[in-house]
Amino acid sequence: MAENENVLEPQSAPDNGKQKKNGNFKAKAKEWFRKKAVALKRAPQNIALLVLALTTVYFMLALYSISQAVDKSFNITTATGICVFVTTLLSLLVLVSFLNAFPKRKKPNIFFIVLVFVMIGAMVACDVVYYIQMNDCLAGISNPATSDIYKLVNAAQPYMLVHIILLGVSALVFALLPLYKKLILKINTKVELESAAENMHGEIDIQED
Repeated sequence: MAENENVLEPQSAPDNGKQKKNGNFKAKAKEWFRKKAVALKRAPQNIALLVLALTTVYFMLALYSISQAVDKSFNITTATGICVFVTTLLSLLVLVSFLNAFPKRKKPNIFFIVLVFVMIGAMVACDVVYYIQMNDCLAGISNPATSDIYKLVNAAQPYMLVHIILLGVSALVFALLPLYKKLILKINTKVELESAAENMHGEIDIQED
């Protein structure tokens, strides 16, 4: 018998499919980053807002340990409770002030910008007062190993110190906004469109037969 000449050769369709999927994924990822860059160019202050929001979230998470330290040392310290209250209140109000500082389609509001820096400075001052008084409280405890007050206060001190650092970083990032705003605006987010004429090769025959 004659061999069948119509032998099907292996097709490379699966490979082409993978290449298309990879190409589509890269294109979608590139477009996603481009859109994010466009949004960032429109509102570069969102970087400072994000840092400030993370600082607020951190303080709210650490507030449980700090509150326990304040409760245990209430009879020893004088102003730690009011300092924590003021910091908690300003941690929320500073975000509201920041949003009001940059209204949509309007120029930045100088009053609220200054108010944000004032609030950050007030929170740093309250944190420093709290930290110093709690250190004095720790120094006045005679038996640290057996004191519950010492354990709670000492455990909360690093949280407050980190919060002071985060507030400083937030103020610095906000102050440097005009600098990195210029750098962000230089990001190329234009979409390159290929014209049909550029993709045509050879001559077009327009003569009649």
